[in-house]
Amino acid sequence: MNERMTAEIIAIIRSKSPEDLKESLKYHPHDIAAALPGLEPEERKKIYSAFSDEELAEIFSYLDEEDAEEILSEADVRKIAAVISEMEPDDAVDLLATLDETQAKNISEHLDEEVRENLAALYRYEEGTAGSIMTTNFISIASGKDIRDLMKLIVQMAPEAETINTSFVTDEAGKLLGTVDLKKLIIARAPKTVDEIMKKNFMAVDVNEEIEVAVKKITDYDIYDMPVLENGILKGIITMDDALAAISEESEEDYAKLAGLTETEKIEEDIRQSIRKRLPILALLLVLDIFVAFIASAYDYLFTIPALAVITVFQPIILALAGNTGIQSLGVTIRKITTAELENRSQIWKHLAHELAVGILSSIIIGALVFLFTTGYLYLIGESALFLKIGIVVGLSVILGLVISNLFGTLTPIILDKLNFDPAVISGPFITTVLDIIAVLIYFSLTSAFIYAQIT
Repeated sequence: MNERMTAEIIAIIRSKSPEDLKESLKYHPHDIAAALPGLEPEERKKIYSAFSDEELAEIFSYLDEEDAEEILSEADVRKIAAVISEMEPDDAVDLLATLDETQAKNISEHLDEEVRENLAALYRYEEGTAGSIMTTNFISIASGKDIRDLMKLIVQMAPEAETINTSFVTDEAGKLLGTVDLKKLIIARAPKTVDEIMKKNFMAVDVNEEIEVAVKKITDYDIYDMPVLENGILKGIITMDDALAAISEESEEDYAKLAGLTETEKIEEDIRQSIRKRLPILALLLVLDIFVAFIASAYDYLFTIPALAVITVFQPIILALAGNTGIQSLGVTIRKITTAELENRSQIWKHLAHELAVGILSSIIIGALVFLFTTGYLYLIGESALFLKIGIVVGLSVILGLVISNLFGTLTPIILDKLNFDPAVISGPFITTVLDIIAVLIYFSLTSAFIYAQIT
């Protein structure tokens, strides 16, 4: 939403009385939610009195985590509990997760027993799994029901259900037997049971499957309401909008990690918050950069020979190429992990072989170009004695550095993923610094072995 619309909403809230506010705010709940952080606590109270709990539930479902924590902490606990009771279970769990443990507990104590049980059922699923983003508000139909009674049943259940597009047929134990589209139900003619018109070859995900896997199935099979099972028992559904929201949030986190941030940053956030998010990785990179300096100092004997001082000119080229190659292979591999394209050994080996082939061929081409540039440059500036040897060393350093960087950027996220770590933690700045250390070692080692040893 643009700043102009936010300013309009804030101006309306400030100028209208609670009685007139609802009629004046003909905006989408998302837009109203985006304006709430810009208001004073007393001004926000006008919103709470103007809208019903059900309407506030929809507005609160669009709040950002940091905004939700601040806004909910100032509101009456009973009011927040009433609003949360009207929210979809998955949205309510997300909202409560933004609060500290004491505040969340206080709100939970004022929830109805049924609501509290529904939320507790979702809390037990690990974050990042299908179970953690599913909703338990869906239309379940008992096997054997006559379709004549189904429309009446759906009308009764519709107010509580997140979607009525798909109904789910279960047996007495809750095991999912099939799905029924609303369109198919409308055009079906009695006498028939729901079992006769249901789709038996349905697609489903397990509660413990990763969100990325669930989203891939949703997009691959074009499913708007994905059933989530636990040992065959229907526990909830993931709607397409919830799946997109989850993968969008995951992508933002991954981009933040690849940029070397501990958390995603907002455009309007406080400078101190941005510094807090950036300092940890900068401190780590400082330590790694010190290693680069130590390695360079260990080879200081190379620079005692005037003819070899020129090798420092080509060091930035070698470091930059190694880092760029590592980032390329890292990005490609993380994308494939995210889209569940590296699930089994054959897929992993195929990817490794492909990346190794790409790395070798591209490094040979780039190494040859760097060799031509280096020898030509040194010859032109009059370094005729060592121009060929230095050119060979620089070219070989580029080739070895690119191949190793390519393998490092490919293997590292795969190993982390298999160890159940988030591969995105290998951030861009981190991997380029590590590759700087490797590239410097290769360059100075080759220079020492092929040039320094022969001229001393």
